[in-house]
Amino acid sequence: MEVLSVIEHESLQILRSRGRGQKALDYSHADTLARLEKELSTRAWSWGNQQIKFGHYCGVISLGNLSIEILPKIYGLEVDLGSSRAALVRMLSKARRLKLRRAGTAGIALQKHSLLDVFILHFCDQLHAEMMQGMIRTYIERNENLNVLRGRLRIEQQLKQNLTHRERLFCQYDELSDDNVHNQILKHVLKILQKIAIGNRVRIHVAELLMRFDPISDIAVDIDLLNSLRFDRSTARYESIFEQCKWFLMGLYPDVLSGKETCVSLLFDMNHLFELYIGAELRKNAWSKGLRVREQGPQKFLARRMDGDQNVFMMKPDISFLNKKNQVVAIADAKWKLLDEGQRKLGIIQADLYQMESYATRYRVKQLFMVYPMQHKMTIPVQLHLKGSGAMVIVVPFDITARKNHTLPSQFLGEWH
Repeated sequence: MEVLSVIEHESLQILRSRGRGQKALDYSHADTLARLEKELSTRAWSWGNQQIKFGHYCGVISLGNLSIEILPKIYGLEVDLGSSRAALVRMLSKARRLKLRRAGTAGIALQKHSLLDVFILHFCDQLHAEMMQGMIRTYIERNENLNVLRGRLRIEQQLKQNLTHRERLFCQYDELSDDNVHNQILKHVLKILQKIAIGNRVRIHVAELLMRFDPISDIAVDIDLLNSLRFDRSTARYESIFEQCKWFLMGLYPDVLSGKETCVSLLFDMNHLFELYIGAELRKNAWSKGLRVREQGPQKFLARRMDGDQNVFMMKPDISFLNKKNQVVAIADAKWKLLDEGQRKLGIIQADLYQMESYATRYRVKQLFMVYPMQHKMTIPVQLHLKGSGAMVIVVPFDITARKNHTLPSQFLGEWH
């Protein structure tokens, strides 16, 4: 399978035919994307004249013989696809969308592997680590004829089947078994991953894990079956693995491609991912200052309809900082957008600043942060004084490439208690 790497918001030409390695799509790929677009819940790309432009969704789309990986546009990594891939994986890890077992990403060569293979390898890495502590074993109910009593005797079945065979006993008992629905689902997902993996070494890695599941029965698996799973103390450590199983299965679109190949779409909304990433990055920093981080809250209404006595216009800040008295002392809003410190308004959308003013007034806070990814034209914090509420908005460029924990501008941290 060929891998085509693009950066978000990049456009690709659509040609009647394309050569291998050419940064373009042919008509068949465009037709497949058009069919896939109808299945997706949101628009991840837009169409132009003989071209397609990708939006703010990053991840991978596998179109049978071509895998398109869409990487985030990150300051300093515009031409370094491996580092951009690593930054996306790190963001997914911080946002708890991808669980890393090894320290950082040292175990997986992100420069050599495609994004789809990286996702598969991380899944296999996590599954292998849990299986080293033992496969899932659950009690399965058995009903069969035995020569000795085991469990309890089924009187009704004993009279029906063993009336002339008094040496047999029809027993019902529970047996601890590996052949249970949890392992059956894992086997099913591994077989899918073996088919969609791109690199030979990745397929071999999946095959080695599959060998452990040879005795496990093959069953049909869907999202409803995954949602019906129950976890107890013995299976709870596998719960995040089954969340990834659900993620892989939800990204499969078997009816989009003709033949035996399956279309795969594993995409992330960078707006939402960046918000989760910022919240995770700031949480430890806030704790060190005696503050608590709350995401998507606390919720408050901006207005009340007097005719029906109804609260309207719900407000839900991306990130709030609360003190020991549970009071909101600062609010941060994360935006995955491009800014320019050379522009008079920095490129900030007016509605976003109005939102900051509303937060300052409704939550009675004087410190607000608008957090954006660091970009070529936006590398230093900029302060904006809101004339209405008197609050200060600090526009913070966040360095996605940094591996260390981030902090908000230090001159404001001491004023939040």
